[in-house]
Amino acid sequence: MENGTIKKTKWSQKANMMWEELKVYQQLDKKEINASFKKFGLKILSELEDYKIDQTSSMIKLYRNVNQLEQAVFIEKLTGSYNLKVLTCIKPADLYLHHKFTMINIVSLGDIMTNHRRTSYPLTQEWQDLATFIADRIKIEIENYFSKYDSFDKIISNRKDIEPKNSGLDNKYELLIYAAIRTKNKTLLDFYIDKKLSRPVMQISKSEYLKPENRQIDEVEFLSKIKKLAYENDFDGIEALITNIV
Repeated sequence: MENGTIKKTKWSQKANMMWEELKVYQQLDKKEINASFKKFGLKILSELEDYKIDQTSSMIKLYRNVNQLEQAVFIEKLTGSYNLKVLTCIKPADLYLHHKFTMINIVSLGDIMTNHRRTSYPLTQEWQDLATFIADRIKIEIENYFSKYDSFDKIISNRKDIEPKNSGLDNKYELLIYAAIRTKNKTLLDFYIDKKLSRPVMQISKSEYLKPENRQIDEVEFLSKIKKLAYENDFDGIEALITNIV
C-alpha cells in the first residue's frame, strides 16, 4: 500500500495529470497547512485569466468583474480540518465594493456539477494537482454557469433559476432586488422586496450593508425606502440611496 501511494503521488506530480484519478492522498503536516493553503490559491490563480485574488488564512477568493457584476469563487478552509469547500457567488460589484468576503446568491460547485461530492475537497500533499483540477472546474463548469447570469438583463430573464427554493440563508433576493433596480423593473422590484421583508430568517447575516466605519445599516428601513421610491418610479433616487451607503 505504501509503495502504491508513493507511485501514484509521483506519477501525478511528474505528469501533472488528473487529480481525480488518485486513489490515495498523503496528509499534510499540520505546520504546513497554512503555507500550502496560501500557495494553493496562487497556483489556481496562475492557471486562470483575468481573475484577481483576495486571501485570508481560511478563505481564498478568486474573482473577476463582468458588466458591473462580481463573479467569484470562494474556497473555504474549514476550521480545525484539512477540508476545503468550494462555493460561487454573483453580486453587484459596486454595492459590495468594501465587503470583499460577503457572499450572496451562493451556489456550491457540487450544485453546479449536480454532484454534491464535488463541493468538498481535502488539502493534502497533492495540493498542486488539486489546484489544477479546481482551475479546470472554474474554466469549464463554473464559467459556463456564470455566463448564464453575466448581465442584469440575464439575471431577470433567468430569475426563476435564482429564486430561493426554501427558507435557507442563501441571500439570493439581494441579487434579484439589485437586478430589478438596474433594469428598472418596478413590478419585480416591489415583488422581491416584499419577499425579502416577509422572511426575517433571510435578513442580512454577513454585513452586506455595513458601512466602512462599521455602522450597521437598518436593512428593513433601507429596503422600505427603496420600495417607496420605486412606487414613485424614482429610480434615480434609488441609485442615490445606494450610492450613499457604499
